[in-house]
Amino acid sequence: MNKKTKVEKYMMSMSMKGFSPMTIRNYMYIINDFLEKYKIPDEKSAEDYLMNKKSITKNSRATQVRILRSFGKFLQRELKINFLLPEAPKTGKTLPIFLTKKEVNEILLSASGNTRDLAIIAFLIHTGVRVSELVNIKTEDINLIEKVVRIKGKGDKERFVPLTNELAMIVAKYVSEKEKDSDYLFLSKYKKKLTPLSIQLIVKKYASKAMLKKHVTPHKLRHTFATLALETGVSPITISELLGHSSLNTTMKYTHVTNKLTEEAVRKIAELTNLNKMLLEVWGKKE
Repeated sequence: MNKKTKVEKYMMSMSMKGFSPMTIRNYMYIINDFLEKYKIPDEKSAEDYLMNKKSITKNSRATQVRILRSFGKFLQRELKINFLLPEAPKTGKTLPIFLTKKEVNEILLSASGNTRDLAIIAFLIHTGVRVSELVNIKTEDINLIEKVVRIKGKGDKERFVPLTNELAMIVAKYVSEKEKDSDYLFLSKYKKKLTPLSIQLIVKKYASKAMLKKHVTPHKLRHTFATLALETGVSPITISELLGHSSLNTTMKYTHVTNKLTEEAVRKIAELTNLNKMLLEVWGKKE
């Protein structure tokens, strides 16, 4: 099996397991860089590879070791050979960065003059969807009467996330104003589907306009959703269900999350961030 075939087979196995295209791309960058000089990621070759990368951080080093270990284990299964693999160095745990309730109100207020952008930021904060999920939402995925959105997550797994009354109102206003030429919900000014990078730039724009001192990204808004939900007393299992996580398998198999619980979770977040009050102030009397 030549190098190209090895990488293609590994990439296919990652795709089948539901890894995102961005994760696969990051893995392939490290693996291809490694394979330019070495045949297999055993303990010695991985050590030599990392020795030439003295300027990388401890966390980056640990990430690269994990990638090479994963690829090495794949080769062991495919080639039926045994070789030692390096242990990933331990790293310090970094707490996720999230917005406070005040910062949430400020970024929402900063976007209130643009219905589409307000809908995007409110959607990220009040549903916790991934940016890759947000850009792929189609208009048909939203039911504004039932106030629910269908999300296609990693590995094409579908889940349904409730919308608060306020978020449904913002989305309804945006839908009434947007071009109808595309199946996708969020469009650029050129009537094209937005990209994850476009969403990142939109979030950055309004975080800057709100003069937030934190480096705000769509993923940090996802952290914000989870943190605010926990603060209101929502069960971590319910939050895991809403976020589409698959890492809590041991706990999830004992738990069945009802629609009532998830609806309560998103409603509490809307109340906590005073979205309704902000809409009344900006748009006048609630429609």
